[in-house]
Amino acid sequence: MAQDKSRLTPFTLKLSDDDRQTMKLICAVDGSFKYQYQLFDAAVHWAIENRDNLIAMANSKDGDNRSYYVCKAVSEIQILEEHWNCNTTRALYTAVVAYLKNREVGVRVQQGKTFEAV
Repeated sequence: MAQDKSRLTPFTLKLSDDDRQTMKLICAVDGSFKYQYQLFDAAVHWAIENRDNLIAMANSKDGDNRSYYVCKAVSEIQILEEHWNCNTTRALYTAVVAYLKNREVGVRVQQGKTFEAV
C-alpha cells in the first residue's frame, strides 16, 4: 500500500552537518527508511518510548535552517511538548538528535555489514 505523502507536515530545524550526515547514513543502511520523513516518524516514536530518559535540547547553533517532514507522528509530537514543557521545534529537534545519536552507535559498529535495526 502506498504511503499518503499529501499528509507530510514541514518543520524547520537547524541540524548540524554531522547530524545530517548521520541521518543520511542511517537512511542508506536501514532498509526500513525509504524516505527521510520515515526516519523522523521513527525518531518521534522512539522519543515517546524514551521520554523519561531524555531532556529537551536547544537547537544547534551551527548548521542551516532546513525544512524536514513528518508524516504519521505529527500529532504525537504534542506528547513530547507536554512532557518536556517545550515548544514543537525543541521537541522535534530533541527527538531527532537523540534518535540519531542512539542509532549512530549501531551503524558505526556494523561498518560494512548488513544493518540490523536497533
